[in-house]
Amino acid sequence: MFAFEIQPVRSRNWEIEEEEDQEVVSIEIPKPIITFNKDKSEFDNNDTPLNIIVSTKGSPSIFVKACFESNQFDDIADISYSDIKSLKTNVSTNSVLNNKCTVYRHKIEKSMIFITVQYDLPSERCFGFAELVLNTFKNVSQVIVLDKLLNSHYLSHDYRHPIPPFTRAIFNSFFKNNYSLTPLESSNIIENLSASFLTICQVRNIPACSVLSLYESHLNLESIQSFMPIVKSIYPQLFNNSLSLKQEDITSQFKLMINALNKRNDKGMYM
Repeated sequence: MFAFEIQPVRSRNWEIEEEEDQEVVSIEIPKPIITFNKDKSEFDNNDTPLNIIVSTKGSPSIFVKACFESNQFDDIADISYSDIKSLKTNVSTNSVLNNKCTVYRHKIEKSMIFITVQYDLPSERCFGFAELVLNTFKNVSQVIVLDKLLNSHYLSHDYRHPIPPFTRAIFNSFFKNNYSLTPLESSNIIENLSASFLTICQVRNIPACSVLSLYESHLNLESIQSFMPIVKSIYPQLFNNSLSLKQEDITSQFKLMINALNKRNDKGMYM
């Protein structure tokens, strides 16, 4: 008589089970590397409490660079990834397009460290980036992240979309909001660098705050200027020293950098 081999009972499609049986190859997430231009031991043995301002790509980094880069910064380090290549720019105002992450120290206010992150950082790399920064610089007293409401879900009682300039702040339990910052509505979610720095700083008892503006594919001047009163209220000394630029000079730098970024975006190279 004819007979058939009895097969074990399968609860699901056999093709799916065979795929699951195949060896899974894990992909290692690239790690950030910090390269110092100066002697790193100065920061290893640092006793001075440091304030760190981290600015993400686009309007936050334009704000920092326009206000301080031309005459108030010492370039001390770069943070790089093996698979992210920097771009050469011919004009100094186009430095916002160089796809680099540069670490600066203020020439007069030595306790101020600025990190301009000018490349897109995937969410799975953000925690490692924040950890590297906070492990490298000892005795951190406060962290401020200037960021955008990108990859965030903005919810409001107002059914209309918020109109720029529009800023909100979110901070951990150690940060004292003595600056009349408008908190991000509690129903909203933040991700990426803001979430990573706030989380690690909370664990390490470091005051931290993220100041967020609207993400815009075509930048306008008012959105960048909206960072000014907030940063000035937290660190007034940055705008009242012998190297401080006049307001008209800062505005001129804003416009030059905005034009450079918008011109690139108009060509289809979107942020």
